[in-house]
Amino acid sequence: MTDHSVLLRFSFFEHDWDESIEGAAAMEAELLRRAAQGEWLEVADEEPDEFATFDELRLRAEEVIVGEWAMPAEAVRFPLDKLRALMAEGGWTFVAGEFSDFEGHHNDTEFLVKLGRAA
Repeated sequence: MTDHSVLLRFSFFEHDWDESIEGAAAMEAELLRRAAQGEWLEVADEEPDEFATFDELRLRAEEVIVGEWAMPAEAVRFPLDKLRALMAEGGWTFVAGEFSDFEGHHNDTEFLVKLGRAA
């Protein structure tokens, strides 16, 4: 049981990309740049409930980003390595997560996780 929890989001912010980024190579470079430089931010949101384990979340993100989009695995690994580091440093455990991929005018590609720890 956790006494304290936090919601964190990692986004690729596709809706903020410069309009000059066109073509597969440029999009891949931008996705990797954002994966490497992006940060997990604390958010106030509805709790995620799509995945109960870190590995389920990772597998779904790989299925979409690597499998469907044919992007490098680093686009998933970089943000999730940062999450693992945050969990280790803060004594957090993975409680739940969600992954949403880019959808036109609706949402950016994002991870949303709930982490918990004993107080």
